[in-house]
Amino acid sequence: MTSTIPSSTARLVLSPLSTDDIDDVFVVYGDPATWEHLPSGRHTAREQSEALARRHRQSWERAGLGPWAVRISGAGADEDLPTGTFIGAGGVSMTEGGVWNLGYRLTPRSWGRGLATELAEAAVTAAGAALPLVPVTARILSNNRASSVVAQRAGLARRWEGPTTGIGTELARWEIYADRVLTESQLEWLIARN
Repeated sequence: MTSTIPSSTARLVLSPLSTDDIDDVFVVYGDPATWEHLPSGRHTAREQSEALARRHRQSWERAGLGPWAVRISGAGADEDLPTGTFIGAGGVSMTEGGVWNLGYRLTPRSWGRGLATELAEAAVTAAGAALPLVPVTARILSNNRASSVVAQRAGLARRWEGPTTGIGTELARWEIYADRVLTESQLEWLIARN
């Protein structure tokens, strides 16, 4: 890792997601509570978490940055979340569309503490240091207000909103956030994957 890629924040320890994290990833990504806004995304087989880790590893290999395994540091610890507790995975990954995708999934025990914002801010900063000309984007369902707030706090603004297709949640719309104005081709690529 280079010095521009953080290994921690004020309350989190960040490390590239690895095969050693698969069991923990499966617990978080298999928890129905973490998929309240998109139940069809829940991991029901360990192989899904393995595939996720492989995709994240590819981002590290291609772009020098990818999602992290996220654990609680000593400064963030309390009786509910002791030091070293795995709380999820998140950060940015390089997409085939040539934009960073900001994403995270954290255990419900960690919600409401500002940890997602802390993680998102670190990811946006790292992406800007790694490839400053590449936009950071996030695709968020409109029924997930908490994630919209996190994206905005991390410096992203809503750039597009439109219908969902084929994801089983017709009551929500897709929103695309970015840290800058997107080119037409970048926006089209993102919309095509909603």
